[in-house]
Amino acid sequence: MVERPSGYALGPLESEVMRLVWDMGEVQVDEVHQVLQQDREIAYTTVMTVMSRLASKGVLRRRKQGRAFLYEAAHRRDDVAGSTLQEWVDRFYGGKVVPAVSYLLGNEQLSDEEVAQLRRLVEELAERKEGGA
Repeated sequence: MVERPSGYALGPLESEVMRLVWDMGEVQVDEVHQVLQQDREIAYTTVMTVMSRLASKGVLRRRKQGRAFLYEAAHRRDDVAGSTLQEWVDRFYGGKVVPAVSYLLGNEQLSDEEVAQLRRLVEELAERKEGGA
């Protein structure tokens, strides 16, 4: 089992920066800034501060190349997401997954294909449980 990183409460801008880094791979601040600039006005120094903070939190790794830093994700997206979701389930639902999933799905308009995917997932979980018991 992969140990999930813990304690990464990411704000909205931090999460957006991380999505870009996971999608783009190793990047400089300027590359992330250019992408963010396409949707809104944001200062280069703001992006630099966010990425530096993410490196301090251990979510990003950085290395010096010339006069700039190159940043890359220190953890896989699924590991950070899993840790964040587990913290959310613990905080709001006392660690109980079913009420959390029920909440997440309660207001969703799911397509027939999405419902079928969820059924397959539940069946796979049940098969794994039976196989491990």
